[in-house]
Amino acid sequence: MATETHQHDIVRRSLERQRVATRESVGEEVEAPIHWPSLAALNAQREWPKFSKWVGELRDRYKGLDSYVVPACWYEHESLVMALQALRDHERVAYAKSSPASSGTDWHRAYRDITVLLRAFTADLRCGHGPESAETGAFDKFVAADVARRRRQATAAALGQSEQ
Repeated sequence: MATETHQHDIVRRSLERQRVATRESVGEEVEAPIHWPSLAALNAQREWPKFSKWVGELRDRYKGLDSYVVPACWYEHESLVMALQALRDHERVAYAKSSPASSGTDWHRAYRDITVLLRAFTADLRCGHGPESAETGAFDKFVAADVARRRRQATAAALGQSEQ
């Protein structure tokens, strides 16, 4: 029994060394997923423009993502933000240098599943359908309001108060 445990420890240590060596040789650390509800104001201010750019690029690459899947006001709806962020996180990991060749297929399965969810979420909305719905400056106004709300929440929490 002791020999089995010892062999198990040797294999486990060897696998861990391989994982560390692979990360070091590739020189790549994949960022942790983003959880929008818990994001601090400064991080949100930095991430919103990058996320919006990614959503725009995704819509350019996949023409089926019309306003009935991703409406112009997607950023105003937490369910859409969370689903799109999950897809973005999945893409980032799937196409990392250290990912296996099958990761692209896995990403497209996730894309298929998430677009079904997005379509279901969007079906209940009464906003953002059609290119005319893209109000100029609406995203920037939204981000400014979101960052201000996050700052108020952080200040209230730091003071031991609930935000009113």
